[in-house]
Amino acid sequence: MRWGIVSKLALLLASVGFLASGLTGFYAFQASRTLLVDSAKNRLLTSTQVLARRITLTREEVSRNLQVLASLPTSVAILQHEDASDTERMAKLFSLLIEANPSYLQLRLISASDYGLERVRVERVGPSTLRVQGDDLQEKGHYAYVSDTLKLPARATYMSRITINHEGGSFAGLEQPTLQLAMPVMDASNTAIGVVVVNLDLNGMFSLLAADLPTAFKLFLANAEGDILVHPDNSKTFGFDRGRRVLVQDEFEPLRAVVEGKLDQVVFEAREDDYADAPVVAAFIAQKVQTVSSESRLILGLAQPLDQVLVQTQQLGNTILQIVVGLFLLCLLVAVLLAQALTRPINAVTAAAQRFANGLPPGDLPLLRRDEIGSLARSFHQMHLQITQQLADLHDSQEELEHLAQHDILTGLPNRRLFQDRLEQALAHARRYGEKVCLLFIDLDGFKSINDDYGHDAGDAVLKTVAQRMQRIVREVDMVARLGGDEFVVLLGAAVSHSHLAAVASKLLAATKEPIPLQGQVLQLTASIGISRYPEDGQSATEILATADQAMYSAKLGGRDGYRFFSAGLD
Repeated sequence: MRWGIVSKLALLLASVGFLASGLTGFYAFQASRTLLVDSAKNRLLTSTQVLARRITLTREEVSRNLQVLASLPTSVAILQHEDASDTERMAKLFSLLIEANPSYLQLRLISASDYGLERVRVERVGPSTLRVQGDDLQEKGHYAYVSDTLKLPARATYMSRITINHEGGSFAGLEQPTLQLAMPVMDASNTAIGVVVVNLDLNGMFSLLAADLPTAFKLFLANAEGDILVHPDNSKTFGFDRGRRVLVQDEFEPLRAVVEGKLDQVVFEAREDDYADAPVVAAFIAQKVQTVSSESRLILGLAQPLDQVLVQTQQLGNTILQIVVGLFLLCLLVAVLLAQALTRPINAVTAAAQRFANGLPPGDLPLLRRDEIGSLARSFHQMHLQITQQLADLHDSQEELEHLAQHDILTGLPNRRLFQDRLEQALAHARRYGEKVCLLFIDLDGFKSINDDYGHDAGDAVLKTVAQRMQRIVREVDMVARLGGDEFVVLLGAAVSHSHLAAVASKLLAATKEPIPLQGQVLQLTASIGISRYPEDGQSATEILATADQAMYSAKLGGRDGYRFFSAGLD
């Protein structure tokens, strides 16, 4: 059989078309896979940074609670001359804090004298608390969280190493991962006379922090030497407590540079050893401990299964394969009659695919043609749109994760982190222009009884109802935030008078007392409100929040269902 030039050209064009489409499909697939993996790495790194920030905020919140406890006159009075009524009040306050903070295992007030004797001690026992008294109180002066904390200045926080709790006499968290945060209690001469210590449940705290992450994410935590503290496989955690070292750098070789201090963060794919059958994409960061501590750094990481990242490439691969086969058949059928005419549009599509593979816009495509070349161009354009949409979906997921990091999941209100940022901005603006900042600290009265009597679902419904009422009352320039539990704050966006503040507080109290239908019954809540203003009641965000908190407690002590302005003589 004699081959003519048309047959040869058709065969040549068909072969070239098949080769071009195959390479185009391969490059497009590889580029798409690379983009998906890179996007997953960036999302993991962002998620890890957000999680690290939440851990820092949690530690700062504990420090603020310790600061409030250490600065209470009752704490000083108990350490200087123990009184039964003062001790009872402090134990009650400890119990309330433990009930409000699920990660708190134990709160103690320890004297610097009597070899570090415990003066007040309350522990978590299941869902309730237990006060330890009498001969069960122990001497703790030989522990670093007492001896080292007594050397610190006022309001400084000490953080212990993260270890397994072997401390004798503990009822809560014994033989469980824990760490202690402590702060000195100063007398009038600024001499440390004791410490306030909180024991934190490490597993419980990280379970709460990881609750907002996708279920497939795996959480890791290691100390500065690489000893694994949190791992999906609990048998690998706290190996040093069992006489062996289980190091994160042995599991992930890229982390060796982080442990050695050469890098602060690393993102990689793990495909060897334990991850040979199930590769993962991982992101780790090293974070300095921003307080006095035996721990210098903590290494935090997240990992996601690689097959979950690449699941979207399966559909893309099928589409690319269809395009390749279609292009080959198209070239074979059309090249016989229009070999030269087809060369130019095919090259245009190939060039567009190459630009797309290099991360550039594909450029103009013959989308309006009514022949096979137009169908090919539209298929390629559809593939480009699919990939663009996938990248947009990944970006939206990242934005949603950032939104969750700044807002309360239950009520949708700004959380403590976003509120703290807005308060700092408001104070900075007020300092610069000589204006005022007004803050209302709101705590619901008797909210715990709703959870106890009707369940946590009912309590959540009440919190959402109260949050919605508060938002309806304040102006658009004002901010309502939930700090946690049944605590809310209102940051007024513009300076207001004393009488207007009182009117706002009265409206908030009235809105809170409005009946709430629940489970066939009608509930009626009250609230206690503390009001503080800058610059009269504090110079910093911490001071403004603390004085508002003190004023709120004064309102509670005054009979609840009321508000109080902070004053310098307020106890």
